[in-house]
Amino acid sequence: MLVTYIGENASLQTYGFRFQKDKPVEVKDKKVLDKLKTLDDFKIHEPEKSSSQQKGSTNTSSSEGGALDADTGEGQAAE
Repeated sequence: MLVTYIGENASLQTYGFRFQKDKPVEVKDKKVLDKLKTLDDFKIHEPEKSSSQQKGSTNTSSSEGGALDADTGEGQAAE
């Protein structure tokens, strides 16, 4: 999840991460995320559902999967 430091300093190092003001940093550690959520100087960027769907459709290559399914269907029909 992306975390942005919005405090007054130019940068801050905490929980093993270096945060520069207004520059998002990817944090995967759930414990660190939970701690940063309690602090006012950090903005947590929640994942958007629409971007997840776009990534899913891009990664799955539906047209190729559909072609394979159609080939299998045709093969079954031919038998």
